[in-house]
Amino acid sequence: MASFNIYIAFGVLVIMISGAVMARDVDPIKAKNCETKMTLHCVNEVFTSIFKTGIVTDNCCIELIGLGQFCHYALIKKTLQNPLFKNNDTSVILSRAAQVWKKCTPVSEGVSPTPSP
Repeated sequence: MASFNIYIAFGVLVIMISGAVMARDVDPIKAKNCETKMTLHCVNEVFTSIFKTGIVTDNCCIELIGLGQFCHYALIKKTLQNPLFKNNDTSVILSRAAQVWKKCTPVSEGVSPTPSP
């Protein structure tokens, strides 16, 4: 009977460990559905303003703030992991991302979710 309990304990341990490994491998960007919350036009606008030179329009600011700060920075960091962007200065890119977020925050706060009567 004692060996049966050991097998059960071992089985539970294996299940717990495999669950922990699977939970660790979950992509937070996909888990929070970050990739589908903005139009392609606005994604390009925000990307250009952070990685090159450009401005973000008010409409795209609203979409960016709707995306959420977690998703904004997670997507920037994931982009920086791409070998195509290995020559970019991470601190400059993160600073630009913060500037874009800071610029967009008041724009989105001025938008009422429902029309005023």
